[in-house]
Amino acid sequence: MPVTKESAPAAEDLLAAAAGVIDAAASVGITMRLLGGVAVFHLASSARRPPLARSYHDFDVVVPARQGAAVARVFRQAGYAEDPHFNALHGAHRMIFASPSGFVVDVVIGAFRMCHELDLGRDLPPEGLTIHPADLLLTKLQIVQIEEKDLLDSVALLSDLPTDGTAPVIDIDRFVRPLAADWGFFHTVDMNIAKVLAFARDRLGSPAEEAVADRASRITAAMEAVPKTLKWKVRARAGERVPWYELPDEPEFRRPKSEQAK
Repeated sequence: MPVTKESAPAAEDLLAAAAGVIDAAASVGITMRLLGGVAVFHLASSARRPPLARSYHDFDVVVPARQGAAVARVFRQAGYAEDPHFNALHGAHRMIFASPSGFVVDVVIGAFRMCHELDLGRDLPPEGLTIHPADLLLTKLQIVQIEEKDLLDSVALLSDLPTDGTAPVIDIDRFVRPLAADWGFFHTVDMNIAKVLAFARDRLGSPAEEAVADRASRITAAMEAVPKTLKWKVRARAGERVPWYELPDEPEFRRPKSEQAK
């Protein structure tokens, strides 16, 4: 039965379930890390209370490329049911599993593909539950038609995580690296940072809003300063006259069940 707003599991239960499959994957040599809203909930305490708290219906994980068959065994052994049709069609890049209690798990294999592509599986953190915070923020800011839930998550990350110091931090060098080679990705993130700042001004008071603005300013300055590739510069000349993003409702990205909050 699909998860509804009324039957959505508690965020703590989703996080515990994610930790369980991450541990099970590690026991057989697979590095699996959490992304999506539950990863933000884990990293940013402000995501757990108003005004940035929200509900979660499922959780998402990522594994390195070519780990699909092995990770499917991990989920089956943990009692999750797979979507055989979807997984047969898209299993090289993405798989879907359903928990015994009904929530859905989205498994990204290698690269995260929505409006833009970000290779998450190549360099996952060696420990911890989540992907790198910089990558997590990029997965939120790469959405051209960004939604409130993604703005909430982005503001929570920028509010709570510094850009230097003791982990977890938003590594600015890591954040800007993929943007320096892809003008379209750069352009979407640049537009969305402005939306995040407006959202933070509307939702937060000082000093939280000031922290978001300060960290966003450091990120945008680094985005401008980082040397761009020749491909980036050539593509920048066309600007918005040419589509610069993919549509996430294409068949590869369309959820096989009713749309779930991430």
